[in-house]
Amino acid sequence: MKGDVYVSSITKKTDELTGTELIQLTDNSGDTYHPYFTKTLIDLNNEYMLLGSNRTGAWQLYTLRLRDGQMVQITESIGIQPFNSVLDAKHHKVYYFANRTLKCVRLDNLEEDELMEIPEGFKPSDMSITNEGDFLSFSYVEKIDLSTETTKIYSAMRETFFRKPTSVIIRFDVAKKMPFAVWGEHRWISHVNISPLDPNLILFCHEGPWHLVHRMWTARVDRDEVLPLIDQRPGLEKIGHEFFTASGRIGAQYSYRDRIGDEFYKHGDIFVNADGTGERRYYYPYTRPSHIQLNYEETLGVGDRAPIRKEMKDHGNYIALLKYEGESVQVGLLCKHETSWRTQVSHPHPIFTRDDQYVIFSSDRGGKANVYMARVDWDACVKSD
Repeated sequence: MKGDVYVSSITKKTDELTGTELIQLTDNSGDTYHPYFTKTLIDLNNEYMLLGSNRTGAWQLYTLRLRDGQMVQITESIGIQPFNSVLDAKHHKVYYFANRTLKCVRLDNLEEDELMEIPEGFKPSDMSITNEGDFLSFSYVEKIDLSTETTKIYSAMRETFFRKPTSVIIRFDVAKKMPFAVWGEHRWISHVNISPLDPNLILFCHEGPWHLVHRMWTARVDRDEVLPLIDQRPGLEKIGHEFFTASGRIGAQYSYRDRIGDEFYKHGDIFVNADGTGERRYYYPYTRPSHIQLNYEETLGVGDRAPIRKEMKDHGNYIALLKYEGESVQVGLLCKHETSWRTQVSHPHPIFTRDDQYVIFSSDRGGKANVYMARVDWDACVKSD
């Protein structure tokens, strides 16, 4: 129940390939993982992070103290999807949806507040928060019946894309407890991220198969202006996993091919200012890692695949560190994560700790999803050929 305290026995080991210190922060009491990697999840003092776990039989939210593995259950609600939750790191609050109701819980006394409810027939998605904790953003998307959906992840992505469900982006004023409809259309809107520094800027995507959508868009709330961010050519280019860096730049993953039907052969990462200026593209020697994130100093990246040579069938078993130089990216294999990739809960989705000393990721390498921490050491990495 809410307020219950659990203590995991932290275990440490050395990665057999690189010698990197690998720390398991949670035990096998159900599945435990961290919410989506583009959201605020770690407090400013680097003491605790936000997690989701079904250890009680239903998904609830927890804080995890990084130094000793202490977990505190902070919610007791029905219909929580931990991916769609976010930490207000400045004020020590957590925002989340319980079914259609937006809620907030204070971490000092676990008092809760109900803030708003989205309309019937819609489901919430992709909540994010500014650094100041004054504004949230998220979308809500029309629920539709699908004929192609199976237990396989993303099985119905194409059908949902073609069905064009109604979607609306909301910016929520925390002080006034007031939602504002920023944008809406008959498209599947996802990956909604409010700028950490500018509450008037929201990044979002048209979700669907990456090569079919013109994906990255920005909304300027103060100007009622919605514009594409990258001049993408659907069919020839694909872009995804967009995110804000700590300094407010925007990053995304990129692939290119010469003709429709050919294999995508050029892979990289794009970084651009929020107004579309200062675009830089960095290319990988082979295929790309996935779920890219930068550290807080923006000197290294991290991803949850590590293709360090042309023929490497097991590159999906490793965490990669990334160094951007010139127009290329050097890939360093940091450690094994050995996840199954079966569901989003098992996706590693690596993030840096606030001090940039560790990478935190999720993995079901032991059967259940758990949270792990690997020490960042570029020199120890096995580098790309």
